[in-house]
Amino acid sequence: MKISNFKFQISNLKLKVFILGLVFSFLPVFVLGSSLYLDPKEGEYKLGDHFGIKIRIDPEGECINTISVNLSFPNDILVLEGIDTGESIITIWVDKPFSFDIKKLNETGKISLAGGIPGGYCGRIPGDPGLTNLIAELRFFIPSMIVGEAKEQDVEIKILETSQVFLNDGKGTRAKLNLQNSKIKILPTAGGGLNEWREKLLNDTTPPEPFEVQIQRDPAIFEGKYFIVFFTTDKETGIDYYMVKEGEREWKIAKSPYLLENQNLDEEIKVKAVDRAGNETIATLYLEKAKPKEITPPKKEINWKKIVQVSVISVLSITSISFVFFLIRKKLLIKKKKNNKEQLR
Repeated sequence: MKISNFKFQISNLKLKVFILGLVFSFLPVFVLGSSLYLDPKEGEYKLGDHFGIKIRIDPEGECINTISVNLSFPNDILVLEGIDTGESIITIWVDKPFSFDIKKLNETGKISLAGGIPGGYCGRIPGDPGLTNLIAELRFFIPSMIVGEAKEQDVEIKILETSQVFLNDGKGTRAKLNLQNSKIKILPTAGGGLNEWREKLLNDTTPPEPFEVQIQRDPAIFEGKYFIVFFTTDKETGIDYYMVKEGEREWKIAKSPYLLENQNLDEEIKVKAVDRAGNETIATLYLEKAKPKEITPPKKEINWKKIVQVSVISVLSITSISFVFFLIRKKLLIKKKKNNKEQLR
């Protein structure tokens, strides 16, 4: 399997989250601050234990639409096993590691996550007993050591000051943040309980949600060449990565937007969404020249209820993809203007 060289990468994460804040803004709100915190605040674990740390957001009366979280962890003591985004309030991600990035994250001890919430998030609904403010859950493992030589250790998983949250006010206003880290005490005794993350992966047999693929062409993106945009969600363990297959070519790891190799548009295009447990959903785009001849089905009684349901789903899917496309175009235009200014200096 070949990994495609995805050329469309924006290195400036601040630009990503700022534009996301503008795109997903609908209702103006005038507020004070938000709390970005790790749950639990404190924990006590043993050698060989597996445990989870949840990243949560409390808007404190605000409405927000864009979140960028940067974290650090003691990679000489803790091992990151995975990142669970299945129940996240973030629906469109612009920065999220793949499962095959875990090794690199353990080498650096740094994790970055960023995404947007169309329509915004204003906190837990009054009367709801659950915490509906989850961004992601980090799953860690404490390697076993010889107990006689080990000492009790205190470590900390930190939310870095570079993390950002933007208000849903139509201006991309940066919210004031209160950060709360997680302090972990590691006892020099043998543990090694249930690996909940592994069990969740084994029990997840539900594929990602069905989705659509759209073909686009814009002078500001990929030099005006044809590309596709796509995205979907997975409520169990979260989307891990996407793959694209053009005609008889091999499957390639891809991100949206994806520049098409075949600019003649005479082959069908398949996009595969894979969740963290390995479940797959495939969407196929039949381009005009490759579309099979339509067979006229026998006349049946019109099911208007079904037509309305399908129409609503299609509109929601297209709207979400349009958000992503609009975001991409704006980011490129701003980057182009910035580069032009730097050249004039």
